[in-house]
Amino acid sequence: MINLEWLRTFSVIYECNNITEASKKLNMTQPGVSKHLSALESHIGKKLFERTTRKLAPTEYGNFLYTQINNPLQELEKVEYYSGQRAKKERYAITIGCTTDFFKKELINKIYSFDMYIVTHFGTEKDLIEALEMDKIQLVVGIKKYDVYDHQFIYVKNETLELICSEDIEIPKNTERSEEEFIKWIQKQTWFTYDNNQNDIKKFWDTRFNTNPRIVPRYILPSYLDIIETLKNNSGFSIVPKHLCEEGLNKNLIKTPIKSSKKIEQKLFYSFKLKNSNLKEIRLFIEKMKKTNANNVYKK
Repeated sequence: MINLEWLRTFSVIYECNNITEASKKLNMTQPGVSKHLSALESHIGKKLFERTTRKLAPTEYGNFLYTQINNPLQELEKVEYYSGQRAKKERYAITIGCTTDFFKKELINKIYSFDMYIVTHFGTEKDLIEALEMDKIQLVVGIKKYDVYDHQFIYVKNETLELICSEDIEIPKNTERSEEEFIKWIQKQTWFTYDNNQNDIKKFWDTRFNTNPRIVPRYILPSYLDIIETLKNNSGFSIVPKHLCEEGLNKNLIKTPIKSSKKIEQKLFYSFKLKNSNLKEIRLFIEKMKKTNANNVYKK
């Protein structure tokens, strides 16, 4: 088998046309370089250079060999370089689960600056929780704090819920004077919801109206942003996190049918397996998210 160092030495000699210059480039002694070249010529049974007093001139076979090994040697050097870089600096890898809404609004402009390998897994909150339990992902961002599995939770922030509707919807005058009439009327309207559980609607209804909603949603979309976009062009109602719909409200593309003095919120959490609570990649990801959020607040 040919020694790769012989080929590397041959390649440098070919490019320098001189044993002395090649030895400097390779950080080797001249006898060492000559020994590599002799060993290679002996192994393949071919003369690779014609020796003159001032330089080495490649033979026809020397030219042929160089063209065959030059590109493969360059690729090997790249592998060596990047392997060395990875060895010098450890880069953690993590798979996170979140909604497409959280990714588009919270992650997309942040995680590309994280010095980590990051895989993002999308799905409903129920799917993501199960994926976490099955070790398909290491970290979930969601609103549900549950006790079905042995998971740990870290509070992220509060999200304010907002009742919104299409801009072209007219609110009947009799409902403006009676909250009871308003509730009866709005429950009969076309509703777009995030999922069948209607947890956001139930929370809003309980806090704002002190009652349970009687709503049969016509459309269920797994993204608040998609719901907001749909309501810009189609008549209907929904309840969504306020920070997602503020732009649409400010541009009068959608509206809030009623004003409320009560702040209706839901909590957002990071969740991960209790046994993984000391994993460096989880801690690092959360720390970097906190840091970027703090920087964004400071800039504002």
